[in-house]
Amino acid sequence: MFTRVCKEDTIFEGGIRVVIAGSHIVILAWPENGAIKAFQGVCPHTNQPLAEADFDGTVLTCPVHAWTWDMNTGEAIHPKESALAEYPVKIEDGVVYVDTESVSPLFAAR
Repeated sequence: MFTRVCKEDTIFEGGIRVVIAGSHIVILAWPENGAIKAFQGVCPHTNQPLAEADFDGTVLTCPVHAWTWDMNTGEAIHPKESALAEYPVKIEDGVVYVDTESVSPLFAAR
């Protein structure tokens, strides 16, 4: 089930925004030359929200231990084994919707 999370004009290309969808913290990312994507908004290493993460337009960096992810795919850059879960996104009439129903956040083995 898709949940309305924000208006499309509240996120810009090369930017990120943290939203809540259902009971999930979600990070919306619009990578440069890409499309709006939705990923789990907590670090798979520490379970800390990624609201204060750095984003260079493509790479998201966790503020706690500098883990990094490609926001086009959610794939981990460093360390390689800790991807972010991706949620389906749809945009209708300028509104962004995210479906968290069938996706669970991923967590790193500690």
